[in-house]
Amino acid sequence: MKSFWIFFTGLLLITAVYGQQSDEKTFFKRGIKRLTQKDYAGAIKDFNNVLKFNPQSDAAYYNRGYAYQQLEKYQEAVMDFTSALDLQPNNPDAYLNRGVSKLGLDDFFGAMNDFNITLNARPKDPLCFHQRAKAKIGLSDFRGAVEDLSMAMRLDPSNMDFLYERAEAKLAFRDFAGAVEDVDMIIKKQPRNPVGYNIRATIKYQAGDTNGACLDWSKSGQLGDPVAYDKIKKHCK
Repeated sequence: MKSFWIFFTGLLLITAVYGQQSDEKTFFKRGIKRLTQKDYAGAIKDFNNVLKFNPQSDAAYYNRGYAYQQLEKYQEAVMDFTSALDLQPNNPDAYLNRGVSKLGLDDFFGAMNDFNITLNARPKDPLCFHQRAKAKIGLSDFRGAVEDLSMAMRLDPSNMDFLYERAEAKLAFRDFAGAVEDVDMIIKKQPRNPVGYNIRATIKYQAGDTNGACLDWSKSGQLGDPVAYDKIKKHCK
């Protein structure tokens, strides 16, 4: 009778442990699914439950941090990415996303340090160069931002956002010629997009080329930007 009781209680223990593991996997899978569906609040609830079963789950902390980030709850996101890194330090994505969340908190120096760590692991990641450029812009290091955006462009030449932001960074330290050169490249690739002409007009106007600015605003308006005509009325008399 005694041996039967030991076997029976052991069976109960095994069943309970298996049940916990099964529930943990169920919550985790549903949390990931909710992330893909952009149900971030629901995903957070699921990862909360995963962590009740397994407080050492770095993946649950990481994914919950990402959900918080998407909800712009940056402080909570930073805390979760930090917990994930405490459990698994070799995770470049956690450093990258913690850096992005720090940008949301205006912690530009802390963000740059996280992006530096990510780039040590992934030196050809254009996204990380792009994000580090944002941190440098926050620190008023516009020339450093231009270098990072240039690297991002070399790694991903098709991304026009890098060109736009590099032009803005050049404009910040009054490199008007360099900024116009960048927007020229955008217009060459997207000749029917009024945004490029509008940005180039603004740069030319700040550089003192009123005639060139007015011609670009005219082109922007012609391509469908009604705001361009407001600028013509204000600046092109």
